[in-house]
Amino acid sequence: MGLLSDPSISTQSKLVDGLARHVRKVCTVLYVAGVAWFFCLALPEFNHGTYLSENALSPGLVYPEIRVDANRLAIQLLEELQRERKDHLSTTPHAWIAAKMNEFGLETHTHNYTLRYPFGGGKEYHGKNIYGILRAPRIASTEGIVFTAPYRAASSVHTDISPSVPLLLAFADFARRKNYWAKDLIFLVTEQEQLGMQAWLEAYHDGDRDLDVSKAYLRPGNLPARAGSLQAALNIEVQDLEIDYVDVRIEGLNGKLPNLDMFNLVQRIMAREGIASGYKQTPRKKRRHSKSLFETNLRQMLAMLATQSSGVPNGNHGLFHRYRIDALTIAAHRRATHATLKGQPGSAAVPLLKAIEGIARSLNNLLERFHQSFFFYVIVNNDRYISIGDYMPALVALVACAFVKAYLMWSTLPSTEAGGELDTEERDADTDVEAEKFELPYGSVLIYLTATLLIGFLCNVLPLQQYFLEIPMGAAPLTTSVLSFLSLIGFILPFVVVLPPGGLELLHVAFLLIYGCSLIVIGLLNFALGFFVAVLTVPLVIALETKEDTSRSTLRHAIRLLALILNPMMIVYVIVLAMTFYQFPELPLQKILLRAATAAMDASAYGLIDSVLYGNFLYFVISTVLLPLWIICWTLALSKRRDYADYVEFEESPASSPQPQSPSQAKVKTS
Repeated sequence: MGLLSDPSISTQSKLVDGLARHVRKVCTVLYVAGVAWFFCLALPEFNHGTYLSENALSPGLVYPEIRVDANRLAIQLLEELQRERKDHLSTTPHAWIAAKMNEFGLETHTHNYTLRYPFGGGKEYHGKNIYGILRAPRIASTEGIVFTAPYRAASSVHTDISPSVPLLLAFADFARRKNYWAKDLIFLVTEQEQLGMQAWLEAYHDGDRDLDVSKAYLRPGNLPARAGSLQAALNIEVQDLEIDYVDVRIEGLNGKLPNLDMFNLVQRIMAREGIASGYKQTPRKKRRHSKSLFETNLRQMLAMLATQSSGVPNGNHGLFHRYRIDALTIAAHRRATHATLKGQPGSAAVPLLKAIEGIARSLNNLLERFHQSFFFYVIVNNDRYISIGDYMPALVALVACAFVKAYLMWSTLPSTEAGGELDTEERDADTDVEAEKFELPYGSVLIYLTATLLIGFLCNVLPLQQYFLEIPMGAAPLTTSVLSFLSLIGFILPFVVVLPPGGLELLHVAFLLIYGCSLIVIGLLNFALGFFVAVLTVPLVIALETKEDTSRSTLRHAIRLLALILNPMMIVYVIVLAMTFYQFPELPLQKILLRAATAAMDASAYGLIDSVLYGNFLYFVISTVLLPLWIICWTLALSKRRDYADYVEFEESPASSPQPQSPSQAKVKTS
């Protein structure tokens, strides 16, 4: 007679067995709940209104002091800069910028840096930044604020933002005449945009002191002068002095964001000056059919997550975040028709200059770094947001599918079931028959996992090895060739390596645990990337079979096809193909496919370059995390598993009739 503690008759065992039989349904419910929760966040009942947590900012409590003469100076400087640009079509007029900073009384310095291009065969490129420091007259140089403007050469293919430099210099001339600054003000003009910004930040904080010059790709050099500890930064990108609206850009490197208080500060100052501004602001157009509030909010949320998921900052401000400096970009777009503002000729730039003054004076009031508001949030509207405590449950519900399935699979592994049943038979029958034990092949599975991780590691190392760099190929073909070759090895690996009995089940459990932990870590570092990866891949994780079912051959083939499509390189190509089709709908299908393939190759090379220069971990996540996980998933999709009863029947077959055994057949050890 069995005891009450017998696991074969316990309520917990029956519950686990019942859940294991319906594991797909349980995981599907969790998946739907996670996606539904995310969609509900677009409703006003699930998000919150913005507010200022830092009272020291005190936006709008002082009257702006900038007048029309600052606008006239900006116009004059813009005319002079346009004449200089004719003589510097592909370079930066460093001498003119430095001369103007000296003329306005700033402590002007030049910063030189060197780039050793990873795929350039040892070629070096030199750049130069110009910056001026306005020392705080009321306190020692212990804290500082940065105002930066990137300079784009006349030959650049990007939008002309040359008015940014005159506007920055006009504000510097105004700030020099005031004595209420409690922080050093740094006015920086960078060359080569983000590359110059990255070099300046590295030189400001570290320099060449702890740098191996022979191995570094970016040698930032040393700054001749520094200010205090940087508290905040404002990047200015202006297309014309006659502006229509201001787009406030906040996404930084690896999806990091500035403190929400800084975004709210800019919004309030811009509204006070009558400037149309906002996150992903667009021109105001009259539309016949307005979208619903839910659709508008959902589009805004998805647009922000799409920008964050790439990990690429959409402005120079994004590189400040890794140094714990809150920064954002105000991108002013030109008017469609150059109509003067409020009928006052020559005063178009005054509202923007007043807004910059208001932001600077509010930042000047800070007693400490931004810390009271949120650093992890999603902008729903210009005055609505979602905090991390509201959107994180959506990712947790998606990842819970992997952990629930892993627990149920582990609870029903052959070793657990066989041991419990045979022990009960021994106690009931009181026989001398020893229990059959099924040992899981931990060593084989560990070796297989190590092999897949090694493939991902080689994706990061091989493209930058000297032997591969000497191959006469461009950066894009070389990187794509290495990734394709290693992906092909991962594709063939399940056909070459056959795990011993029980190895597939154990590999499945290990895959679910590694997959869930990886998504949690990625989601904490970059929620957008983790959420999109979970939405795409969790259905495949749910569909993977735990036991062989010969009656569902169609489903098994569909799972294998889905696993093949979800190859990381295939996903990158599909995303680039969709973007190409959206931007060039007039092209024929053949040219779209070819252009998308070329763009996908370039994306792989740019991802690797961003990884080694800026620290963008998107390439690392795709190659070192997602590719090994895909190889394991592909192995499980191809596998043919057998129940524990089949292993026992095979072991009990007569020894007098030996038959050739395939590697996939089981071997049960008896003690």
